[in-house]
Amino acid sequence: MTKRMIFMLLAVGTFFGGVFGWKVWMANQSDLMMRSMARPPITVSAIIATAETWSPVINSVGTLRASKGVDITAREAGMLTALQFSSGMQVAAGDELAQQYVDDERAQLAALEADVRLAELNLRRSQDLLNKSLNSQFEYDTRKTDRDRAVAQARNVRLAINKKTIRAPFAGRLGIRQVDLGEYVEPGDLLVRLEALDQILIDFPVPQQSIGQVRVGQPLVIRVDAYPGKEFSGRVTAISPQVRAQTRDVRLEGLIDNQAEALLPGMFAEVATHLPTQQQVVTLPQAAITFSPYGDSVFIIHEAADENGEAVLSVEIVFVQTGSTRGDQVAVVSGVAAGERVVTAGQIKLRNGARVVVDNSVPVSNQPVSVLDDG
Repeated sequence: MTKRMIFMLLAVGTFFGGVFGWKVWMANQSDLMMRSMARPPITVSAIIATAETWSPVINSVGTLRASKGVDITAREAGMLTALQFSSGMQVAAGDELAQQYVDDERAQLAALEADVRLAELNLRRSQDLLNKSLNSQFEYDTRKTDRDRAVAQARNVRLAINKKTIRAPFAGRLGIRQVDLGEYVEPGDLLVRLEALDQILIDFPVPQQSIGQVRVGQPLVIRVDAYPGKEFSGRVTAISPQVRAQTRDVRLEGLIDNQAEALLPGMFAEVATHLPTQQQVVTLPQAAITFSPYGDSVFIIHEAADENGEAVLSVEIVFVQTGSTRGDQVAVVSGVAAGERVVTAGQIKLRNGARVVVDNSVPVSNQPVSVLDDG
């Protein structure tokens, strides 16, 4: 009985061992077959790394403000009897914008001007009498003082009338009107905002370690979200003499030509301040760089001949060190040499040593920042 059990167990073990061995053999054969089959090449786009001369830039962000801007307010209390402007209107320096009630002052001025004429006549008569020794010097001086007092009183009323005539202090564009005809206003009440938009200023910071590279007059370029892809050129006009203790940066002021009035005060802008020095760099499109916490990398394409003598393209992953950016381009400090072909699209499908085929029918954006106009 025991022998039968042993033979049966041996037979069962042999059977299952054979089945297991067969499965292992089949799996090995399948793996060998898969390995022997050549994977199809992966389609990518590529570009030749180029060496270019760059002017280094300091990138920052800033806020636009008008070169001249003021709140037009009332200087005297009174009712508005005339409004000569509308919202958004372009005005010249000295244009009359509003008039307050001045009838009482004009009537008073008319009376004072009559007093001035009378004082002038009395002064001339006193002068004639003094010349004929029929009048005293004291009498002449009294008449002259009366004339000067009348002139001063009339001038004071004219000033009061002028204060109630509200004019534009400089040329510019008006904002939204804040008052209505017939409204009573007090000194300091806002009537409208006036901004000069033909030139616009930008305030922006630079790190304190870069302040030694910045000078008044250096060119700069700004970009705003309202006009994608468009750049506005200007120059640095002022550098603050103080480093801010909270942020350890220095405030700069730039002036941008804005004849078309495309830029408006309060806009957020990206600023690139161009430094006078130049440097030679290897550039690639930013799309070619794979950014990761473990290091930035690119896929470089190598060409070799297979056993049939046909050209085969394969990729090698290379870690790179990147520098400053310019538009769609990025400077590669190390890892890539000029003339090497680098993958710009399709990296997600690649692994080290993978075969590729290049198709550049859909180009990758590689636009640099436009060159600044002189001045």
